[in-house]
Amino acid sequence: MRDKAPNILFILSDQHAPKIMGCAGDPLINTPSFDSLAKEGVIFDSAYCQNPLCAPSRCSMFTGQYCKTMGIYNNRHILEAGSVTMPRVLGAAGYATCLIGKAHFNGEQFHGFSQRPYGDLYGQAHQPDPGRFPEQGRAGHQFWFERAGPTQIPLALTQTEICAAETAKWLQERAALHRDQPFMLTVSFDKPHFPVNPPKHFFDKYIDRVKLPEVPEGTLENSVNFVRAATMDNGKGEWYGKTPELHRKLLAAYYGCIEWVDDAVGRILDVLKYLGFYDNTIVVYSTDHGDMAYENGAWQKTVFFDNSARVPFIVRWPGQTISDSCCDWPVGLIDLFPTFCEAAGIAIPAECEGLSLMPLLTGHGSFKRDAIFSESTVLGNPIHAGVMIRTGDWKYNYYLDGDNELYNMKNDPMERNNLVKMPEYAAKASELRERTEEFWEPDKQYERYNRTPMMQKQKDSHEFSNQFMLGNGLVFDGRP
Repeated sequence: MRDKAPNILFILSDQHAPKIMGCAGDPLINTPSFDSLAKEGVIFDSAYCQNPLCAPSRCSMFTGQYCKTMGIYNNRHILEAGSVTMPRVLGAAGYATCLIGKAHFNGEQFHGFSQRPYGDLYGQAHQPDPGRFPEQGRAGHQFWFERAGPTQIPLALTQTEICAAETAKWLQERAALHRDQPFMLTVSFDKPHFPVNPPKHFFDKYIDRVKLPEVPEGTLENSVNFVRAATMDNGKGEWYGKTPELHRKLLAAYYGCIEWVDDAVGRILDVLKYLGFYDNTIVVYSTDHGDMAYENGAWQKTVFFDNSARVPFIVRWPGQTISDSCCDWPVGLIDLFPTFCEAAGIAIPAECEGLSLMPLLTGHGSFKRDAIFSESTVLGNPIHAGVMIRTGDWKYNYYLDGDNELYNMKNDPMERNNLVKMPEYAAKASELRERTEEFWEPDKQYERYNRTPMMQKQKDSHEFSNQFMLGNGLVFDGRP
């Protein structure tokens, strides 16, 4: 470890569409905290998750491994206990490690973090809104589409506000008792993932201003089988093409949730500055995956469209990063683990399949990879599975059922024109298919999926969404 190793503050949200930030060019959203981080650091506009689904993406991010290596594709799949993880390696090198908020770990709940004072130890982080109805049996997933709008939970009891408060408390403890020990603090918000219920003033700000993206006629019908299955099976497919006012209300609430997270992040950064940590702290903001946010008429994730598979990704490190810069190199969440290791002066574990981003952050050295991959399985339906490669101007998607897609992302950023069957692009499609097959080994996909142990129930079956852990190890449910 370096003599004066930097602190690491990793801020993670859940299901944040990458385009909806001021620094990403959205003219409507108000995100001064994200914009300030981007001004002081590097924003990556071709950053992708390695699986656009919560648990697989987070396991990949914390291990630095692709899903094909771990065999994790489902929200019930279990990451092996004792796995080599980012917090485990940093902790062994002397870092204090803490996770506040959502992890979506199944089985072991720490995976190297030394502290988890609040989060989804038993539940799945997403609070029901307006409240808990035990007779419905699941915490947080009922009627989220129909009930989008202002939260009816007292703000002090919401996951967003508790994460901000617990973070301030933890940083105060570091300042008072352990100032000289470097820390890696992960703060993981559950928003803007559904239920989509921001504070009223954030909802009111957008309800009369948002406009639904245009959806060309026949979009879903003309999509590949994987996209059709994902749209219908993962995220209120029964609402596709119906009740536009309800979609607009949901989009306003989604925008409000993003500004709510940005506001909480701003307060955390103020604490970091006030306590004197800011100048020696790497701050990273990202999310586990995006959300379609009504592009192509769809919501949620698991597909390879940019709104789903691409992620907001901002890195700020004073004296190291090239301030106010944008990098369009294809990178992934898989690269965070080796980046943090190099920044801390720690050897990168052999298990890591990502690469350190230091050459791209500092402008020194070369980044020896020209592509990033992402894998996906339609939730609970492994017959629908695929892999994406993003390289240069191109995105190519290959699916188990033989479908494939080829998009020129420079000329067609909305991914409306599948070029795969056009003769003039046959050579490019063939080249990228060969690369994806070599990477993914599709004939092994069912075996990978089926060999991984699963939880009997999803974490949302627990009565309450989040838990607190006291210093003596006592765990109790947070309400609602």
